Amino acid sequence: MTAPAASNREPLVLISGGGPAGLLASILLNDAGVSSVVLERADEPDAWSSKSYTLVLDERGRSALGRGGCLESATAAGNERRFVSFLDGRTGETRHVPRAAPGLGSTRPGIVRCLEKVAADCPRVALRRGAGVLRVSRAEGGIRAHLDDGTSVEGTHIIGADGKWSRVRSSFPSLSSQSTMATAPSFGVSMFSPTVPRAFETDRTYVVSPRNECMFYCIASPHPSGGYSVSVVCHDETLERYPWLAPPADNVGANASVECGWDDEHSAPPERTASADELARRLEGLFREEMPAFHDSLDGETFRT
Repeated sequence: MTAPAASNREPLVLISGGGPAGLLASILLNDAGVSSVVLERADEPDAWSSKSYTLVLDERGRSALGRGGCLESATAAGNERRFVSFLDGRTGETRHVPRAAPGLGSTRPGIVRCLEKVAADCPRVALRRGAGVLRVSRAEGGIRAHLDDGTSVEGTHIIGADGKWSRVRSSFPSLSSQSTMATAPSFGVSMFSPTVPRAFETDRTYVVSPRNECMFYCIASPHPSGGYSVSVVCHDETLERYPWLAPPADNVGANASVECGWDDEHSAPPERTASADELARRLEGLFREEMPAFHDSLDGETFRT
């Protein structure tokens, strides 16, 4: 999204957010002869962590990376996904559904690294880390981005690539009114298996289901560098059966706005779990009880991640 201001000076586009969308926008602008400054809150590039997940790029995603000049490096760092497999966590029965076209399995940090390497060689791209955008205002002949370190930077245009709680969009009522935010009453528990689960393949994503009344399911996806990402997707109804999974009600990220509650980049242990060891024991017990076939295929270390 953009909020242009009338100006006769050379265009300088401010980009709020140094993730895949912001970096790709800066590369494409460079190729069109337009200068940009990418403003990213994080001091260092993302690394794989407990709040990370794998992702699969379809043809549109691969095409976008191709236009950004990093498809080859992203493909070399990722892995091909040919199937989505549905696994009955109790019996181990599996149904494999081929994808219409192979996807590219990767991670957000991996995609960012590939794009940053390309952006570093672009003469019209400047990346500023540790410079998160708090709000945006109009300046004489352009746009001013106010940063969380108390400074500001001016440009002629701005792109909000800073997620669903975009500070750019919230700064302009005309932009905010063009979208409607829908919040799903769900949350997740992220784990990482250091080894590939037994009988699992690395060219597919697995959707693992317990009994219907459990009100949760798992997504298991191969990590490009080895092992498997395992995410437990829960709903509010899940807590009626497993109240110990409840996320802390008052725990929000340091930069979360009043409207959003949990910040996108914030993670925390469940509210009713006293320690990491207790959480590991309860998760392993949950998998053993509700998804014994899936439990038996996992490395025991998974539940302690």
